[in-house]
Formats: sequence, C-alpha cells, structure tokens
Amino acid sequence: MVRRQDEEPDEQWRMTVNLLAVIAVLVMIGAGFWLLRELNAAKKAQECLASAARHQCRQLK
Repeated sequence: MVRRQDEEPDEQWRMTVNLLAVIAVLVMIGAGFWLLRELNAAKKAQECLASAARHQCRQLK
C-alpha cells in the first residue's frame, strides 16, 4: 500500500496520543494502589482505637 505524505503526521499523532493514554492509565493505577494502602492503614487505626485495648495500639505504618 502506498502512503501519501499527509498521512505521516496522523500516524505520529496517534502514537503520541496512545503513549499519553498509557501514561495516564499507569498514573491512575498507581494512584489506586496508593489509595488502597491509605484506606487500609486508616481502617487498621480505626479498628485499633475502637477496640477495648486502646492503650495497646501502636503507631501504625
């Protein structure tokens, strides 16, 4: 198949947009993992403070 000159920038633009989409997805996945870790730490802290043995709660990481 013969390519015309005006088709070249469209292919480059699609590759750029695809790369940006992959980067955006990776950032969202990373933010999701971070959010899950923070929610888990908050849940552990809340469970510890709600328990009867509050004096045994250590600083959660």
